[in-house]
Amino acid sequence: MEEKSLQGNLTELPFAHLLFRCWQREKSGCLKLKKDKIEKKLYLEKGEIAVKQGSFPEKDFLQNLAEKSILDPSSFQKHESFASQDESSLIMALVELGTFSPSKLWELMEVFFKEDLFPVFDWSQGEYLFASADLPKEPAVLFSIQILNFTLEGVRKMKNFDLMKAHIPPEDSAIQILQPDYLNQIKLEPHEKYLLNVIDEKNELKTILESSKLGEKETQKTLFALSSLGIIGTPHESGKDSLPQGTAPVGFNNTLDAFNEKCIYIYKYISKEIGPVALNVLGKCLEEIKAHLSPHSQKIELGTDGKIKMSSLLKAKTSFFSEEDRKLLLRDMNEILAAEVLAVKKTLGNEHERALVENLKRLGN
Repeated sequence: MEEKSLQGNLTELPFAHLLFRCWQREKSGCLKLKKDKIEKKLYLEKGEIAVKQGSFPEKDFLQNLAEKSILDPSSFQKHESFASQDESSLIMALVELGTFSPSKLWELMEVFFKEDLFPVFDWSQGEYLFASADLPKEPAVLFSIQILNFTLEGVRKMKNFDLMKAHIPPEDSAIQILQPDYLNQIKLEPHEKYLLNVIDEKNELKTILESSKLGEKETQKTLFALSSLGIIGTPHESGKDSLPQGTAPVGFNNTLDAFNEKCIYIYKYISKEIGPVALNVLGKCLEEIKAHLSPHSQKIELGTDGKIKMSSLLKAKTSFFSEEDRKLLLRDMNEILAAEVLAVKKTLGNEHERALVENLKRLGN
């Protein structure tokens, strides 16, 4: 997707994958889609869909509202006459005549635009052409659509299971959670979070399909959705397609890094005094404290460098934790640090405990 223009077939690169790549590379330009006699045109600005003022099909939109009985068909002429006399748009007429409030109208326009594109997710024979320079002259953007959640919405509505099955790994493949930093931007539903739990427990796709309570087809659809957005993949994909700078929610990740910096320091401190047995001392300490920790931290382990190793699922889940979940994990981290300091006190004595605490303070919060 680094080329100024790109074209291909949706059989090889499904629409969901294509949208994600456009977002990932912050593409700006025009994406044209064609299947048989149907053509769609999307304008992108820095990886988001920008619905331009001159490209929104106003008459089709009004017709859609009439079909849904949201708008009285007899009022068409009234709105068209107003727009013609005032040399304005039908959208303005809907507001000026009091048919809809602006907030309601913009909500309806976004729904219409998305619904018009949802069938494209099932296209398996369509063609696409991306051109970075093909932008409309109209400067006004009516609204923008965030690609990540739109892609997820589109996949949830898909019915082409053959297409989805063709684009998930073979059943003998190992699957892992890739822990993308942008996960906090994606609104996962409970069944999607559930499947992440299954993937964290079962690594082979065949075993995941057998264990999932979603059934084979819905499991495949959810796997396709998660893989389309780079949330899961095979081990060799973990370093693939690096993201643009500035997309990571750094606050909580920095807290986790600072926590492990202290854990590593504690291990180095005690190991200087008692050697390799330090790992056993801290390991026993960690096992004893687990009973007092939240469910989030029950699978943590001690690394050979003193770092606290979290499961891949827990690392991924921190991106969409609620405030309460974050408080629980912060409490767990404080409990672990306090327990490790106490282990140093029991092993080396009060003087070493005081020295350790002072040094940890210098590392910061």
